[in-house]
Amino acid sequence: MNQVLFLSCLLVVFGILILITKPNLIFLLFALEIILLAVNLNFIFAGIYLDDSLGLSIALILFSVAALDTSVGLVILLNYYNLRSNIAANYIIKS
Repeated sequence: MNQVLFLSCLLVVFGILILITKPNLIFLLFALEIILLAVNLNFIFAGIYLDDSLGLSIALILFSVAALDTSVGLVILLNYYNLRSNIAANYIIKS
């Protein structure tokens, strides 16, 4: 169980580092996906460890929310790129 928690913390730190360092919005979406994956990993292994199906159910719902989040974000980014020809986070915040 400790290895799973360590992996989850490592994924969260990796996602936060990407959020801080990358100015591209596609990388920001991927970083949010990595953080949501870490949360799902915690729910799955907590459900298995505690022999409870609630954690697995919540993980299933979070997987669908993460997929929806990514698809909507990519659609918004593609539409913005067609309008402005740039998707850098610094450029979007200034305009």
